[in-house]
Amino acid sequence: MTGAYPHDHHHGHGCGCHSGPPMRMCRRDSKELLVEDTGTGDTGNTGTTGTTGNPATGIANLPGDAVAGRTGTTGRAIIGGGCCVSLSVEYMPSTVSLASPPLAFVEVTVTDAAGTALAWIKEFKEGYHVQECIITTNPGAILRVFVKSAIARVRWCEVFSC
Repeated sequence: MTGAYPHDHHHGHGCGCHSGPPMRMCRRDSKELLVEDTGTGDTGNTGTTGTTGNPATGIANLPGDAVAGRTGTTGRAIIGGGCCVSLSVEYMPSTVSLASPPLAFVEVTVTDAAGTALAWIKEFKEGYHVQECIITTNPGAILRVFVKSAIARVRWCEVFSC
């Protein structure tokens, strides 16, 4: 045993990126946000400039939520937990076509409590894709996923001390 707590040899500082004394017990809770654009012209949870947010979720609109002429589907989630998280994304076209497939689009944006935004954007035509560690952020950030002709699932783990 290398530290003062029985788990020090196993996790270093305890739970992931926690600094200071190690936490005695940690729980990882896996989370995901699935967003699918059905191609029906539904604009999802997008708003317009000047609105206070989405009444269904209580989450404020973010830059890019209301882009003139842009149609697709938007989903939102709050990143929680007690330390930093790393996001991964799985994505694929929302329809399978033997003809020339339409250009699909996925945009993942995270805006932290200080207002700093990080984005990951991908255009593609076909296939199932997985991209790990696209963005690292802290609890209190708002995750926004916008898709056009695509299905995307963003995954992350939130760590809590118990």
